[in-house]
Amino acid sequence: MEELIIRKIKDVNELENVVEIEKSAWAMPDYRETTPVHMLKALVENGGIILGAFDKNNMIGFNMGWSVGCNESRYFYSHMTGVLEEYKYKNVGYKLKIKQREEVLKLGINLIKWTFDPLQSLNLNFNLEKLGAIGRIYKENYYGNIRDSINEGLETDRFEAEWYISSKYVTDKIEGKIKTPPAEELIRKGGYIALDRKIKGENKESYIETPIKKEFSLDKVILISIPANISSIKNIDKETAKKWRLYTREAYKFYLSKGYIAVGYTRNKENYGYVVLIKSELEDLLKGVNLWS
Repeated sequence: MEELIIRKIKDVNELENVVEIEKSAWAMPDYRETTPVHMLKALVENGGIILGAFDKNNMIGFNMGWSVGCNESRYFYSHMTGVLEEYKYKNVGYKLKIKQREEVLKLGINLIKWTFDPLQSLNLNFNLEKLGAIGRIYKENYYGNIRDSINEGLETDRFEAEWYISSKYVTDKIEGKIKTPPAEELIRKGGYIALDRKIKGENKESYIETPIKKEFSLDKVILISIPANISSIKNIDKETAKKWRLYTREAYKFYLSKGYIAVGYTRNKENYGYVVLIKSELEDLLKGVNLWS
């Protein structure tokens, strides 16, 4: 892939590419869940922004959103960011979000919101750790049933991501100045694992992570176990996948109701992942104070 070009798109032919990328990115079996081109056209002609990512002349990714509200309550809602299957994990989605941040700041808007699945480890790492979004609101079965290979079979619980794009916190996250320490370091500093895991299976090819409930404790730093690949678990053992959804839901809702904020994603020395929540006031967090000193 040569130098990626990211720009606004409005032409109907390019909007048709958005539909194809949606189908590829979410492994949809057909077009029932894709966004109709006429709706995309209405969006971009009435205050919305769709960005296309191009490798030469080939459109390989997009994101879309629109502004909501007015005055101090105004924010930008980013509904989708998608990349063709063969271009995933090449930093295309990240570059799209950074360009979106640039465009939204030009509008005088300082907050971008979207939703993401807080049981998908890659989503947590991308949104919380790389971009510096935070999670304070948990939406239970938000979209109902979605018929694609990523979502089908589990209730569609979501975090509402809040990305305070003009804050020092987000700038420091993007620049790599704030990184969540390894799980062992957080535990040494008093962090508490509120949802643990055990491994079933005799070898790495057949093992499956299963959640273990623990008593909830109000320590300053909380770690919640997240499986490496919930989609794989769902394909092998749907009941275990459902347990992960229910157990993480219970933990998230408990801690968010107590004023905790999801701020990062980390791993331990065995490469098992955890979402990290801290007890903090939003204003203090956004100042970019080093959370882990």
